[in-house]
Amino acid sequence: MIVDTFERGAQYDLGACWSALYPELMELVRQGGNLPDGRYLLAGGPEKGGVAVSVESYEPRQEDQARYESHERMADVQAVLSGDEFIDVFFLSGEERKSMVDEARDLAFYEDKPGCAARVHLTPGMFALITPGEAHMPCLRASSGRVKKLVVKIPANSLPAPRSV
Repeated sequence: MIVDTFERGAQYDLGACWSALYPELMELVRQGGNLPDGRYLLAGGPEKGGVAVSVESYEPRQEDQARYESHERMADVQAVLSGDEFIDVFFLSGEERKSMVDEARDLAFYEDKPGCAARVHLTPGMFALITPGEAHMPCLRASSGRVKKLVVKIPANSLPAPRSV
Protein backbone atom coordinates (compact mmCIF):
# COMPACT_ATOMS: atom_id res chain seq x y z
CA MET A 1 0.00 0.00 0.00
CA ILE A 2 1.10 3.51 -0.77
CA VAL A 3 -0.54 6.47 0.94
CA ASP A 4 0.59 9.90 -0.18
CA THR A 5 -0.52 13.21 -1.64
CA PHE A 6 -1.27 13.74 -5.31
CA GLU A 7 1.27 16.53 -5.24
CA ARG A 8 3.96 13.86 -4.74
CA GLY A 9 2.29 11.11 -6.79
CA ALA A 10 4.20 11.84 -10.00
CA GLN A 11 7.45 10.97 -8.20
CA TYR A 12 6.54 7.28 -7.94
CA ASP A 13 8.10 4.96 -10.51
CA LEU A 14 5.01 2.81 -11.01
CA GLY A 15 5.46 1.95 -14.67
CA ALA A 16 4.29 3.19 -18.04
CA CYS A 17 0.57 2.92 -17.26
CA TRP A 18 0.93 5.15 -14.16
CA SER A 19 3.02 7.67 -16.09
CA ALA A 20 0.44 7.78 -18.90
CA LEU A 21 -2.64 8.14 -16.71
CA TYR A 22 -1.26 10.44 -14.00
CA PRO A 23 -1.57 13.81 -15.83
CA GLU A 24 -5.20 13.04 -16.80
CA LEU A 25 -5.94 11.80 -13.28
CA MET A 26 -4.63 15.10 -11.91
CA GLU A 27 -7.08 16.99 -14.15
CA LEU A 28 -9.94 15.05 -12.53
CA VAL A 29 -8.57 15.54 -9.02
CA ARG A 30 -8.24 19.31 -9.54
CA GLN A 31 -12.00 19.50 -10.14
CA GLY A 32 -12.53 18.14 -6.63
CA GLY A 33 -16.11 18.04 -5.44
CA ASN A 34 -17.28 19.70 -8.69
CA LEU A 35 -16.39 16.62 -10.75
CA PRO A 36 -19.65 14.95 -11.83
CA ASP A 37 -20.27 11.37 -10.74
CA GLY A 38 -19.67 8.87 -13.52
CA ARG A 39 -17.06 6.84 -15.37
CA TYR A 40 -14.00 8.42 -16.98
CA LEU A 41 -11.40 6.85 -19.27
CA LEU A 42 -7.75 7.74 -18.81
CA ALA A 43 -4.83 7.05 -21.16
CA GLY A 44 -7.28 5.75 -23.78
CA GLY A 45 -9.26 3.53 -21.42
CA PRO A 46 -8.84 -0.21 -20.77
CA GLU A 47 -9.25 -1.09 -24.46
CA LYS A 48 -6.12 0.92 -25.30
CA GLY A 49 -3.95 0.02 -22.31
CA GLY A 50 -5.34 2.77 -20.08
CA VAL A 51 -7.76 2.64 -17.18
CA ALA A 52 -11.28 3.50 -16.09
CA VAL A 53 -12.08 5.79 -13.18
CA SER A 54 -15.34 5.68 -11.24
CA VAL A 55 -16.52 8.80 -9.41
CA GLU A 56 -19.39 8.52 -6.96
CA SER A 57 -20.98 10.37 -4.07
CA TYR A 58 -22.31 8.51 -1.01
CA GLU A 59 -22.87 8.46 2.71
CA PRO A 60 -19.95 6.69 4.44
CA ARG A 61 -20.75 3.55 6.46
CA GLN A 62 -20.25 2.54 10.04
CA GLU A 63 -17.66 -0.23 10.43
CA ASP A 64 -20.30 -2.84 11.35
CA GLN A 65 -21.98 -2.21 7.97
CA ALA A 66 -18.79 -2.71 5.93
CA ARG A 67 -16.77 -5.68 4.65
CA TYR A 68 -13.18 -6.26 3.69
CA GLU A 69 -12.61 -6.84 0.00
CA SER A 70 -9.64 -7.66 -2.20
CA HIS A 71 -8.73 -7.99 -5.86
CA GLU A 72 -6.32 -10.39 -7.56
CA ARG A 73 -5.82 -8.72 -10.94
CA MET A 74 -6.36 -5.04 -10.24
CA ALA A 75 -4.84 -2.45 -7.94
CA ASP A 76 -7.05 0.34 -6.59
CA VAL A 77 -6.21 4.00 -6.35
CA GLN A 78 -8.75 5.48 -3.95
CA ALA A 79 -9.05 9.24 -3.44
CA VAL A 80 -11.58 11.43 -1.68
CA LEU A 81 -12.50 14.54 -3.69
CA SER A 82 -14.73 16.07 -1.01
CA GLY A 83 -15.48 15.02 2.55
CA ASP A 84 -13.30 12.44 4.28
CA GLU A 85 -13.36 8.75 5.14
CA PHE A 86 -11.36 6.00 6.75
CA ILE A 87 -10.12 2.98 4.85
CA ASP A 88 -8.76 -0.02 6.77
CA VAL A 89 -6.16 -2.26 5.11
CA PHE A 90 -4.43 -5.50 6.08
CA PHE A 91 -2.06 -7.91 4.34
CA LEU A 92 -3.65 -11.21 3.35
CA SER A 93 -2.02 -14.35 4.75
CA GLY A 94 -4.05 -16.83 2.70
CA GLU A 95 -5.83 -18.16 5.80
CA GLU A 96 -8.78 -15.75 5.60
CA ARG A 97 -12.24 -17.17 4.95
CA LYS A 98 -13.94 -15.68 1.92
CA SER A 99 -17.67 -15.02 2.09
CA MET A 100 -18.02 -14.30 -1.64
CA VAL A 101 -15.85 -14.50 -4.74
CA ASP A 102 -16.77 -12.98 -8.09
CA GLU A 103 -13.93 -13.78 -10.49
CA ALA A 104 -15.53 -11.87 -13.37
CA ARG A 105 -15.49 -8.68 -11.27
CA ASP A 106 -12.12 -9.52 -9.65
CA LEU A 107 -13.68 -9.20 -6.22
CA ALA A 108 -13.60 -11.21 -3.00
CA PHE A 109 -15.24 -10.38 0.34
CA TYR A 110 -14.11 -11.80 3.69
CA GLU A 111 -16.12 -13.28 6.56
CA ASP A 112 -13.97 -12.06 9.42
CA LYS A 113 -12.25 -8.85 10.32
CA PRO A 114 -8.59 -9.15 11.30
CA GLY A 115 -7.35 -8.32 14.77
CA CYS A 116 -4.99 -5.74 13.34
CA ALA A 117 -5.34 -3.47 10.32
CA ALA A 118 -3.89 -0.13 9.29
CA ARG A 119 -6.38 2.74 9.27
CA VAL A 120 -5.88 5.52 6.74
CA HIS A 121 -7.75 8.81 6.98
CA LEU A 122 -8.34 9.87 3.38
CA THR A 123 -8.89 13.58 2.84
CA PRO A 124 -8.91 15.63 -0.38
CA GLY A 125 -5.47 15.75 -2.00
CA MET A 126 -4.46 12.27 -0.79
CA PHE A 127 -4.56 8.86 -2.44
CA ALA A 128 -4.17 5.26 -1.33
CA LEU A 129 -2.83 2.65 -3.76
CA ILE A 130 -3.96 -0.82 -2.67
CA THR A 131 -2.49 -3.81 -4.47
CA PRO A 132 -3.37 -7.50 -4.72
CA GLY A 133 -2.43 -9.24 -1.48
CA GLU A 134 -3.98 -6.43 0.55
CA ALA A 135 -7.60 -6.48 1.73
CA HIS A 136 -9.32 -3.17 2.30
CA MET A 137 -12.50 -1.88 3.90
CA PRO A 138 -13.27 1.47 2.23
CA CYS A 139 -16.05 4.03 2.72
CA LEU A 140 -15.88 4.15 6.53
CA ARG A 141 -17.37 7.19 8.26
CA ALA A 142 -14.83 9.71 9.53
CA SER A 143 -16.05 13.27 10.23
CA SER A 144 -18.04 14.21 7.12
CA GLY A 145 -21.57 13.15 6.29
CA ARG A 146 -21.14 12.94 2.53
CA VAL A 147 -18.17 11.86 0.41
CA LYS A 148 -17.30 12.23 -3.25
CA LYS A 149 -14.61 9.76 -4.22
CA LEU A 150 -12.79 8.44 -7.24
CA VAL A 151 -11.49 4.91 -7.65
CA VAL A 152 -9.04 3.96 -10.37
CA LYS A 153 -8.62 0.31 -11.31
CA ILE A 154 -5.08 -0.33 -12.59
CA PRO A 155 -4.02 -3.73 -13.94
CA ALA A 156 -1.64 -5.01 -11.27
CA ASN A 157 0.62 -6.56 -13.90
CA SER A 158 1.29 -3.04 -15.24
CA LEU A 159 2.90 -2.04 -11.93
CA PRO A 160 6.58 -2.86 -11.40
CA ALA A 161 7.49 -5.59 -8.94
CA PRO A 162 8.77 -4.22 -5.61
CA ARG A 163 12.53 -3.99 -5.42
CA SER A 164 14.34 -5.73 -2.60
CA VAL A 165 16.63 -3.64 -0.47
